[in-house]
Amino acid sequence: MKLTTNIEVYTDLVRWYRKVKAQPYKKSVNHKLNETIKYLDGNHALYLGLPEFRKKFESGKFLSFLSLDGKDILEHQLTEKRLPFEDKSHDVIVLLHALDLHENPYNFIREINRVASDDARILIVGFNKISLWGLIRHVYNTNYSPWSLKFHSSSNIKEWFKILGYEITYNSTSCLFPFTSKYISKYFEKFNFIQKWFFPQSGGIYFYVFEKNVLSLTPKKIKFKNKYITPSFPKSTVNTIR
Repeated sequence: MKLTTNIEVYTDLVRWYRKVKAQPYKKSVNHKLNETIKYLDGNHALYLGLPEFRKKFESGKFLSFLSLDGKDILEHQLTEKRLPFEDKSHDVIVLLHALDLHENPYNFIREINRVASDDARILIVGFNKISLWGLIRHVYNTNYSPWSLKFHSSSNIKEWFKILGYEITYNSTSCLFPFTSKYISKYFEKFNFIQKWFFPQSGGIYFYVFEKNVLSLTPKKIKFKNKYITPSFPKSTVNTIR
């Protein structure tokens, strides 16, 4: 079956994560998400991406929680409309394979930046172009997930957020090998251990947490540690008028 629309690409990705052969990858993603949650401090959370992992963030940790699935993201892409949220309305934003679906990822990130508050934290999860997955991607049938999605390099993503004034507070990858079977799935966790020590940035799925830093415009008073005393002029240097 040839995937002719991005909606089909999205639904195929959802089905892929539910297949038996993808369960080791799903388990690894869940493990990494557990690590990243502690970096997502805030009150108003926005989740954009797959419904498979949404429950990870639907907790009492946030005062409010809103979510859009991949179809809503693609509709925004087609209509080129702004996301239905006010400026600076969310301080925690999760993009789970959202960039992998978008034709113009940088424009989408700028829209995300619009709804992010001045101290927002943004979690990005996606397929890593600089990995074994990216190298052999074109060998596999690109009509099926995950090969049909947009793979992005970590350097591009870092540069996009750097331009917008963000700093990295967490970065990691997982799923070093792009293939598994019932015979090697039991060794999958050992592969993750090898990657952690020898190939930390070469996994097929990346995880980044960016923090928005906006400089305060409130002037601060300068405090001098030492007192400066201006000496008086010597009498001999004072001009006398007669």
